[in-house]
Amino acid sequence: MRRGDGWIPVLSLALTAVGVVMVYSSTAILGITRYQDPDHFLIRQLERAVLGVVAFLLCSRVSLKRLETLAPWLFGIAALLLAAVVVAGRDANGASRWLPLGPFSVQPVDIARMAAVLFLAWWLRRHPPAENGLARGVLLPLGLVATLSGLILLQPSLSGAALLALTGLAMLFLAGARISHLTVPVAGALVALAVALKTHPYQMVRLRTFIEFAFSNSLDQRGAGWQLDQSLIAIGSGGWVGRGLGGGLQKYLFLPEAHTDFIFSILAEELGFIGASALLVLFALLLWRGMRTAARASDASFALLAAGITLQFGLYAVFNLAVATGLAPTTGLPLPFVSYGGSALIANLGAAGVLYRISGMNAAGEALTRQRWASPRRTGKGAA
Repeated sequence: MRRGDGWIPVLSLALTAVGVVMVYSSTAILGITRYQDPDHFLIRQLERAVLGVVAFLLCSRVSLKRLETLAPWLFGIAALLLAAVVVAGRDANGASRWLPLGPFSVQPVDIARMAAVLFLAWWLRRHPPAENGLARGVLLPLGLVATLSGLILLQPSLSGAALLALTGLAMLFLAGARISHLTVPVAGALVALAVALKTHPYQMVRLRTFIEFAFSNSLDQRGAGWQLDQSLIAIGSGGWVGRGLGGGLQKYLFLPEAHTDFIFSILAEELGFIGASALLVLFALLLWRGMRTAARASDASFALLAAGITLQFGLYAVFNLAVATGLAPTTGLPLPFVSYGGSALIANLGAAGVLYRISGMNAAGEALTRQRWASPRRTGKGAA
Protein backbone atom coordinates (compact mmCIF):
# COMPACT_ATOMS: atom_id res chain seq x y z
CA MET A 1 0.00 0.00 0.00
CA ARG A 2 1.42 3.38 -1.01
CA ARG A 3 1.73 5.89 1.79
CA GLY A 4 -1.04 8.47 1.83
CA ASP A 5 -1.21 12.11 2.88
CA GLY A 6 0.73 12.20 6.15
CA TRP A 7 -1.07 15.36 7.24
CA ILE A 8 -4.31 13.42 7.74
CA PRO A 9 -3.09 11.14 10.60
CA VAL A 10 -0.98 13.92 12.11
CA LEU A 11 -3.88 16.37 12.27
CA SER A 12 -6.41 13.74 13.39
CA LEU A 13 -4.16 12.55 16.21
CA ALA A 14 -3.25 16.11 17.18
CA LEU A 15 -6.94 16.98 17.58
CA THR A 16 -7.49 13.76 19.53
CA ALA A 17 -4.58 14.61 21.84
CA VAL A 18 -6.01 18.09 22.43
CA GLY A 19 -9.32 16.44 23.23
CA VAL A 20 -7.82 14.05 25.78
CA VAL A 21 -6.06 16.92 27.57
CA MET A 22 -9.15 19.13 27.59
CA VAL A 23 -11.42 16.28 28.69
CA TYR A 24 -9.19 15.76 31.71
CA SER A 25 -9.06 19.47 32.46
CA SER A 26 -12.83 19.88 32.17
CA THR A 27 -13.87 16.72 34.06
CA ALA A 28 -11.57 16.38 37.06
CA ILE A 29 -14.03 18.10 39.39
CA LEU A 30 -16.98 16.29 37.76
CA GLY A 31 -15.21 12.97 38.24
CA ILE A 32 -14.75 13.70 41.94
CA THR A 33 -18.38 14.79 42.31
CA ARG A 34 -19.90 11.78 40.54
CA TYR A 35 -17.38 8.97 40.96
CA GLN A 36 -14.94 10.12 43.65
CA ASP A 37 -12.20 9.78 41.03
CA PRO A 38 -10.71 12.80 39.19
CA ASP A 39 -9.29 10.50 36.50
CA HIS A 40 -12.54 8.69 35.68
CA PHE A 41 -13.32 10.52 32.43
CA LEU A 42 -9.65 10.74 31.42
CA ILE A 43 -9.17 6.96 31.61
CA ARG A 44 -12.32 6.29 29.61
CA GLN A 45 -11.34 8.81 26.94
CA LEU A 46 -7.83 7.34 26.69
CA GLU A 47 -9.33 3.87 26.20
CA ARG A 48 -11.55 5.20 23.43
CA ALA A 49 -8.65 7.04 21.83
CA VAL A 50 -6.68 3.77 21.68
CA LEU A 51 -9.66 2.03 20.06
CA GLY A 52 -9.95 4.96 17.67
CA VAL A 53 -6.30 4.62 16.64
CA VAL A 54 -6.90 0.90 16.01
CA ALA A 55 -9.93 1.85 13.89
CA PHE A 56 -7.77 4.33 11.96
CA LEU A 57 -5.11 1.70 11.26
CA LEU A 58 -7.67 -0.90 10.15
CA CYS A 59 -9.57 1.52 7.92
CA SER A 60 -6.36 2.87 6.41
CA ARG A 61 -5.63 -0.63 5.07
CA VAL A 62 -9.12 -1.68 4.02
CA SER A 63 -9.85 -2.42 0.38
CA LEU A 64 -11.98 0.48 -0.81
CA LYS A 65 -13.55 -1.64 -3.53
CA ARG A 66 -14.60 -4.20 -0.94
CA LEU A 67 -15.83 -1.45 1.37
CA GLU A 68 -17.88 -0.12 -1.53
CA THR A 69 -19.60 -3.47 -2.05
CA LEU A 70 -20.53 -3.49 1.64
CA ALA A 71 -22.14 -0.03 1.43
CA PRO A 72 -25.80 -1.16 1.13
CA TRP A 73 -25.33 -3.75 3.88
CA LEU A 74 -23.75 -1.23 6.25
CA PHE A 75 -26.57 1.18 5.45
CA GLY A 76 -29.13 -1.48 6.37
CA ILE A 77 -27.30 -2.33 9.61
CA ALA A 78 -27.21 1.37 10.52
CA ALA A 79 -30.97 1.63 9.95
CA LEU A 80 -31.60 -1.41 12.17
CA LEU A 81 -29.41 0.02 14.94
CA LEU A 82 -31.23 3.36 14.79
CA ALA A 83 -34.57 1.57 14.97
CA ALA A 84 -33.31 -0.47 17.92
CA VAL A 85 -32.22 2.63 19.83
CA VAL A 86 -35.69 4.15 19.37
CA VAL A 87 -37.27 1.01 20.85
CA ALA A 88 -34.71 -0.06 23.46
CA GLY A 89 -32.30 2.84 23.78
CA ARG A 90 -30.91 4.09 27.07
CA ASP A 91 -32.46 7.39 28.12
CA ALA A 92 -30.21 10.29 29.12
CA ASN A 93 -31.23 13.94 29.45
CA GLY A 94 -34.61 13.22 27.89
CA ALA A 95 -33.23 11.52 24.76
CA SER A 96 -32.72 7.87 23.85
CA ARG A 97 -29.52 7.99 21.81
CA TRP A 98 -27.48 5.18 23.37
CA LEU A 99 -27.87 1.49 22.66
CA PRO A 100 -26.61 -0.75 25.49
CA LEU A 101 -24.44 -3.63 24.28
CA GLY A 102 -23.37 -5.56 27.35
CA PRO A 103 -21.05 -3.40 29.47
CA PHE A 104 -20.80 -0.81 26.69
CA SER A 105 -23.12 1.75 25.13
CA VAL A 106 -22.88 2.99 21.56
CA GLN A 107 -24.50 5.86 19.71
CA PRO A 108 -25.80 4.42 16.41
CA VAL A 109 -26.01 7.91 14.93
CA ASP A 110 -22.20 7.94 14.65
CA ILE A 111 -22.30 4.69 12.69
CA ALA A 112 -25.25 5.88 10.61
CA ARG A 113 -23.71 9.15 9.45
CA MET A 114 -20.61 7.41 8.09
CA ALA A 115 -22.67 4.55 6.60
CA ALA A 116 -24.85 7.13 4.83
CA VAL A 117 -21.81 8.84 3.32
CA LEU A 118 -20.45 5.50 2.09
CA PHE A 119 -23.84 4.50 0.68
CA LEU A 120 -24.31 7.79 -1.16
CA ALA A 121 -20.83 7.57 -2.68
CA TRP A 122 -21.63 4.03 -3.85
CA TRP A 123 -25.09 4.93 -5.21
CA LEU A 124 -24.17 8.19 -6.93
CA ARG A 125 -21.33 6.59 -8.83
CA ARG A 126 -23.72 4.02 -10.31
CA HIS A 127 -26.62 6.42 -10.76
CA PRO A 128 -25.21 9.91 -11.47
CA PRO A 129 -27.91 12.57 -10.90
CA ALA A 130 -27.15 14.25 -14.22
CA GLU A 131 -27.93 11.03 -16.11
CA ASN A 132 -30.78 9.59 -14.05
CA GLY A 133 -33.15 12.51 -13.59
CA LEU A 134 -34.98 13.73 -10.53
CA ALA A 135 -36.57 10.49 -9.31
CA ARG A 136 -33.74 7.97 -9.48
CA GLY A 137 -30.82 10.38 -9.36
CA VAL A 138 -32.01 12.64 -6.51
CA LEU A 139 -35.21 11.66 -4.73
CA LEU A 140 -34.49 7.95 -4.31
CA PRO A 141 -31.05 8.26 -2.65
CA LEU A 142 -32.17 11.22 -0.57
CA GLY A 143 -35.31 9.35 0.42
CA LEU A 144 -33.19 6.49 1.75
CA VAL A 145 -30.97 8.91 3.67
CA ALA A 146 -34.11 10.67 4.93
CA THR A 147 -35.12 7.33 6.46
CA LEU A 148 -32.00 7.45 8.63
CA SER A 149 -32.62 11.13 9.41
CA GLY A 150 -36.18 10.31 10.45
CA LEU A 151 -35.00 7.58 12.82
CA ILE A 152 -32.44 9.96 14.29
CA LEU A 153 -35.18 12.56 14.73
CA LEU A 154 -37.20 10.07 16.78
CA GLN A 155 -34.45 9.81 19.42
CA PRO A 156 -34.91 12.87 19.33
CA SER A 157 -31.87 14.54 17.76
CA LEU A 158 -32.93 17.35 15.46
CA SER A 159 -29.38 18.57 14.89
CA GLY A 160 -28.05 15.10 14.02
CA ALA A 161 -30.90 14.52 11.58
CA ALA A 162 -30.44 17.94 9.99
CA LEU A 163 -26.69 17.56 9.47
CA LEU A 164 -27.12 14.13 7.92
CA ALA A 165 -29.68 15.56 5.49
CA LEU A 166 -27.40 18.53 4.76
CA THR A 167 -24.48 16.19 4.04
CA GLY A 168 -26.67 14.24 1.63
CA LEU A 169 -27.71 17.38 -0.23
CA ALA A 170 -24.10 18.56 -0.47
CA MET A 171 -22.93 15.20 -1.85
CA LEU A 172 -25.71 15.24 -4.45
CA PHE A 173 -24.67 18.73 -5.51
CA LEU A 174 -21.03 17.62 -5.81
CA ALA A 175 -22.18 14.60 -7.83
CA GLY A 176 -23.75 16.91 -10.42
CA ALA A 177 -27.39 17.25 -9.35
CA ARG A 178 -29.18 20.29 -10.71
CA ILE A 179 -29.98 23.01 -8.21
CA SER A 180 -33.57 23.04 -9.50
CA HIS A 181 -33.85 19.34 -8.62
CA LEU A 182 -32.50 19.96 -5.12
CA THR A 183 -35.24 22.48 -4.34
CA VAL A 184 -37.74 19.64 -3.92
CA PRO A 185 -35.86 17.83 -1.11
CA VAL A 186 -34.87 21.16 0.46
CA ALA A 187 -38.55 22.12 0.68
CA GLY A 188 -39.32 18.73 2.21
CA ALA A 189 -36.53 19.18 4.74
CA LEU A 190 -37.87 22.59 5.77
CA VAL A 191 -41.33 21.12 6.30
CA ALA A 192 -39.83 18.32 8.41
CA LEU A 193 -37.91 20.93 10.43
CA ALA A 194 -41.09 22.90 11.11
CA VAL A 195 -42.91 19.75 12.23
CA ALA A 196 -40.00 18.76 14.48
CA LEU A 197 -39.96 22.17 16.15
CA LYS A 198 -43.72 22.00 16.66
CA THR A 199 -43.63 18.52 18.21
CA HIS A 200 -40.56 19.11 20.39
CA PRO A 201 -41.21 22.22 22.51
CA TYR A 202 -37.71 22.27 24.03
CA GLN A 203 -36.25 22.73 20.54
CA MET A 204 -38.52 25.72 20.04
CA VAL A 205 -37.33 27.15 23.37
CA ARG A 206 -33.71 26.82 22.20
CA LEU A 207 -34.55 28.53 18.92
CA ARG A 208 -36.39 31.34 20.67
CA THR A 209 -33.47 31.84 23.07
CA PHE A 210 -31.07 32.10 20.14
CA ILE A 211 -33.28 34.58 18.27
CA GLU A 212 -33.62 36.79 21.35
CA PHE A 213 -29.86 36.80 21.83
CA ALA A 214 -29.14 37.40 18.14
CA PHE A 215 -31.50 40.36 17.74
CA SER A 216 -31.61 41.94 21.20
CA ASN A 217 -28.38 40.65 22.78
CA SER A 218 -30.38 39.56 25.83
CA LEU A 219 -30.42 36.19 27.58
CA ASP A 220 -32.56 34.56 30.21
CA GLN A 221 -29.52 33.99 32.41
CA ARG A 222 -31.43 31.94 34.97
CA GLY A 223 -33.42 29.89 32.49
CA ALA A 224 -33.00 28.71 28.92
CA GLY A 225 -30.10 31.09 28.30
CA TRP A 226 -27.99 29.85 31.23
CA GLN A 227 -25.81 27.48 29.18
CA LEU A 228 -25.01 30.02 26.47
CA ASP A 229 -24.38 32.74 29.05
CA GLN A 230 -21.85 30.57 30.91
CA SER A 231 -20.22 29.58 27.62
CA LEU A 232 -19.72 33.22 26.62
CA ILE A 233 -18.36 34.04 30.07
CA ALA A 234 -15.81 31.24 29.70
CA ILE A 235 -14.71 32.37 26.24
CA GLY A 236 -14.59 36.05 27.18
CA SER A 237 -12.60 35.49 30.37
CA GLY A 238 -9.84 33.65 28.50
CA GLY A 239 -8.34 36.78 26.99
CA TRP A 240 -5.29 36.31 24.80
CA VAL A 241 -3.48 33.54 26.65
CA GLY A 242 -6.16 32.15 28.97
CA ARG A 243 -6.21 31.34 32.66
CA GLY A 244 -3.78 28.48 32.15
CA LEU A 245 -4.41 24.79 31.54
CA GLY A 246 -6.55 23.50 34.39
CA GLY A 247 -7.19 27.02 35.68
CA GLY A 248 -10.66 27.54 34.23
CA LEU A 249 -13.57 28.33 36.54
CA GLN A 250 -16.68 27.61 34.45
CA LYS A 251 -16.09 23.85 34.58
CA TYR A 252 -16.83 23.96 38.32
CA LEU A 253 -20.41 22.94 37.59
CA PHE A 254 -21.32 26.38 36.18
CA LEU A 255 -21.28 25.31 32.52
CA PRO A 256 -23.34 22.17 31.82
CA GLU A 257 -21.81 19.65 29.38
CA ALA A 258 -18.43 21.37 29.64
CA HIS A 259 -16.65 18.21 28.47
CA THR A 260 -18.94 17.48 25.50
CA ASP A 261 -20.98 20.15 23.71
CA PHE A 262 -19.09 23.12 25.20
CA ILE A 263 -15.53 21.84 25.45
CA PHE A 264 -14.39 24.63 23.11
CA SER A 265 -15.54 27.19 25.69
CA ILE A 266 -13.34 25.59 28.35
CA LEU A 267 -10.40 25.47 25.94
CA ALA A 268 -10.84 29.16 25.12
CA GLU A 269 -11.05 30.02 28.82
CA GLU A 270 -7.89 28.12 29.74
CA LEU A 271 -5.76 28.62 26.61
CA GLY A 272 -7.17 31.95 25.46
CA PHE A 273 -7.52 33.38 21.98
CA ILE A 274 -4.16 31.94 20.94
CA GLY A 275 -5.08 28.39 21.98
CA ALA A 276 -8.54 28.62 20.42
CA SER A 277 -7.05 29.94 17.18
CA ALA A 278 -4.53 27.08 17.13
CA LEU A 279 -7.41 24.60 17.40
CA LEU A 280 -9.22 26.28 14.51
CA VAL A 281 -6.05 26.08 12.42
CA LEU A 282 -5.85 22.32 13.05
CA PHE A 283 -9.43 21.89 11.88
CA ALA A 284 -8.90 24.13 8.84
CA LEU A 285 -5.83 22.14 7.82
CA LEU A 286 -7.67 18.83 8.19
CA LEU A 287 -10.58 20.08 6.08
CA TRP A 288 -8.16 21.37 3.46
CA ARG A 289 -6.33 18.05 3.22
CA GLY A 290 -9.64 16.20 3.09
CA MET A 291 -10.99 18.29 0.23
CA ARG A 292 -7.62 18.09 -1.50
CA THR A 293 -7.87 14.31 -1.31
CA ALA A 294 -11.37 14.45 -2.79
CA ALA A 295 -10.30 16.78 -5.60
CA ARG A 296 -7.39 14.53 -6.59
CA ALA A 297 -9.30 11.24 -6.51
CA SER A 298 -9.36 9.50 -9.89
CA ASP A 299 -12.52 7.53 -9.04
CA ALA A 300 -15.83 9.38 -8.69
CA SER A 301 -16.99 7.16 -5.84
CA PHE A 302 -13.81 7.72 -3.83
CA ALA A 303 -13.96 11.46 -4.51
CA LEU A 304 -17.51 11.61 -3.14
CA LEU A 305 -16.55 9.44 -0.17
CA ALA A 306 -13.62 11.71 0.72
CA ALA A 307 -15.79 14.81 0.29
CA GLY A 308 -18.59 13.32 2.40
CA ILE A 309 -16.24 12.40 5.25
CA THR A 310 -14.67 15.85 5.18
CA LEU A 311 -18.11 17.47 5.12
CA GLN A 312 -19.07 15.50 8.23
CA PHE A 313 -15.97 16.74 10.05
CA GLY A 314 -16.54 20.31 8.89
CA LEU A 315 -20.28 20.55 9.54
CA TYR A 316 -20.03 19.12 13.04
CA ALA A 317 -17.11 21.41 13.89
CA VAL A 318 -18.77 24.54 12.49
CA PHE A 319 -22.09 23.93 14.24
CA ASN A 320 -20.44 23.04 17.56
CA LEU A 321 -18.32 26.20 17.48
CA ALA A 322 -21.32 28.28 16.39
CA VAL A 323 -23.32 27.02 19.38
CA ALA A 324 -20.49 27.74 21.82
CA THR A 325 -20.16 31.31 20.55
CA GLY A 326 -23.88 32.08 20.30
CA LEU A 327 -24.06 31.98 16.50
CA ALA A 328 -26.49 29.03 16.42
CA PRO A 329 -29.11 27.53 18.75
CA THR A 330 -27.94 24.91 21.24
CA THR A 331 -27.86 21.60 19.38
CA GLY A 332 -26.05 18.97 21.42
CA LEU A 333 -23.46 18.21 18.72
CA PRO A 334 -19.95 17.21 19.83
CA LEU A 335 -16.74 18.80 18.54
CA PRO A 336 -15.10 16.13 16.32
CA PHE A 337 -12.06 14.41 17.88
CA VAL A 338 -12.13 16.78 20.87
CA SER A 339 -15.37 16.29 22.82
CA TYR A 340 -15.74 13.48 25.33
CA GLY A 341 -17.39 10.43 23.83
CA GLY A 342 -16.55 6.97 22.57
CA SER A 343 -18.67 6.24 19.50
CA ALA A 344 -18.02 9.61 17.89
CA LEU A 345 -14.25 9.51 18.46
CA ILE A 346 -13.88 5.96 17.15
CA ALA A 347 -16.10 6.69 14.13
CA ASN A 348 -14.21 9.89 13.32
CA LEU A 349 -10.78 8.25 13.55
CA GLY A 350 -12.02 5.33 11.46
CA ALA A 351 -13.32 7.78 8.85
CA ALA A 352 -9.98 9.60 8.91
CA GLY A 353 -8.34 6.23 8.19
CA VAL A 354 -10.54 5.82 5.11
CA LEU A 355 -9.59 9.34 4.03
CA TYR A 356 -5.92 8.45 4.42
CA ARG A 357 -6.47 5.29 2.35
CA ILE A 358 -8.04 7.29 -0.47
CA SER A 359 -5.14 9.76 -0.42
CA GLY A 360 -2.74 6.81 -0.73
CA MET A 361 -4.56 5.58 -3.83
CA ASN A 362 -4.35 9.10 -5.25
CA ALA A 363 -0.59 9.10 -4.68
CA ALA A 364 -0.28 5.72 -6.40
CA GLY A 365 -2.29 6.98 -9.38
CA GLU A 366 -0.18 10.13 -9.67
CA ALA A 367 3.03 8.08 -9.53
CA LEU A 368 1.73 5.81 -12.30
CA THR A 369 0.81 8.82 -14.41
CA ARG A 370 4.30 10.31 -13.96
CA GLN A 371 5.83 6.97 -14.92
CA ARG A 372 3.73 6.79 -18.09
CA TRP A 373 4.71 10.32 -19.07
CA ALA A 374 8.38 9.60 -18.42
CA SER A 375 8.52 6.29 -20.34
CA PRO A 376 8.23 7.75 -23.87
CA ARG A 377 11.00 10.25 -23.11
CA ARG A 378 13.29 7.48 -21.86
CA THR A 379 12.42 5.41 -24.95
CA GLY A 380 13.17 8.37 -27.16
CA LYS A 381 16.59 8.89 -25.59
CA GLY A 382 17.39 5.21 -25.98
CA ALA A 383 16.43 5.29 -29.66
CA ALA A 384 18.61 8.29 -30.27
